[in-house]
Amino acid sequence: MAAGLVLSAAPALALAPSDADKSNTHAVTSTTAPLSPGQSGWLSVVWTSDTTVRDWSTTVQAPAGITVTYPSTRGGSDTSLYGSDTLVGSTRDFTSFKLKVPYTQTSSFKVVLTSIYTVGAGSSDSNGNGNNRKAFSTTATVTVPVQPATGADFNQQTTTLTVKPGSNAFQRIIFSGGQTDLAGFTVRLGTLPPGLEVAYPGDRSSTGLNDDTTLVGGSSDYVGVRFIATDLKPGRYTVPVLVNYTAAAARTQTSNLTLVVP
Repeated sequence: MAAGLVLSAAPALALAPSDADKSNTHAVTSTTAPLSPGQSGWLSVVWTSDTTVRDWSTTVQAPAGITVTYPSTRGGSDTSLYGSDTLVGSTRDFTSFKLKVPYTQTSSFKVVLTSIYTVGAGSSDSNGNGNNRKAFSTTATVTVPVQPATGADFNQQTTTLTVKPGSNAFQRIIFSGGQTDLAGFTVRLGTLPPGLEVAYPGDRSSTGLNDDTTLVGGSSDYVGVRFIATDLKPGRYTVPVLVNYTAAAARTQTSNLTLVVP
């Protein structure tokens, strides 16, 4: 009977396979920082491990309509850790990735991160094979909260310009984005004071941004307007600035630009 008891208990004491992942590598983050409908922003997920793992590579799977972008330092196909591609045992490091959320996404969603790494000493090849080094992977499902945007859609940074009488030059009007991305961002000036004409690049009826057609949330860009001050008299003039863009829907806002003529 004693022998039988010993034999029946043996399977419970069996050692794990020698090639099993014993690093206990896992994500610490369960919920990222929030994003808003129409926002594109960088997020991070923190990882930890009991033992040192190397050759770290993470990819992110997001729901349809949500765009994933990785840091350009790795070619744009994946992301690694902030410090390096090595996660030292008993420490923490994080992976970063950028999500672009459409305006139609108004509720929280989940993304799945798959991280590949190697365990063991020695060098490894592109497949994670090396001297006593083996490749493993782990996945984490993380929630991305979605909450309404706050604040102005954009801010006009340039509110005053000096225009010399008789001048005929392009000047910059700078805008900074709010929390969300604004597509199709164009500007034209309203009623002008006597003696002033304006022109836009390409002889168009309005002007777009210098860098892109979208004013990305949290970034700054400018439009160029040519001020033709043929007969403009000295003084201070207020000129309406009409801004057209698309957020959740097409919008128009009007602000003011003060022209100082010395």
